[in-house]
Amino acid sequence: MQIEDEIRQFVLENLYFSEDTPIRDEDSFLKTGVIDSMGVMELVTFVQSKFGVAVAPSEVVVEHFDSIRQIARFIQQKLATKAGNTGEQAVIRADTIAAKQQTAGPQEIPA
Repeated sequence: MQIEDEIRQFVLENLYFSEDTPIRDEDSFLKTGVIDSMGVMELVTFVQSKFGVAVAPSEVVVEHFDSIRQIARFIQQKLATKAGNTGEQAVIRADTIAAKQQTAGPQEIPA
């Protein structure tokens, strides 16, 4: 399933209560009244849990969360950044090593 389809499914099942009018990828959630502030928070939680991306409070803006297309673009950018971020992998590796040291005692860290 594509990102847009997963977002649409979530919106239709959890936030959009009009069965008469279909929602298109580019329809503004604010202009059409699809979601309110609580709905935005539900969307943010969904995006974080479903796609494994972190969403900073400063990123919860109309430019990222006002339509299916905008959310999908935001997720794709976050995933691309995450995939290309070798620094993040180093942090995860360091955390893993630290956790192993706590359970196994002092060890030499491989270079």
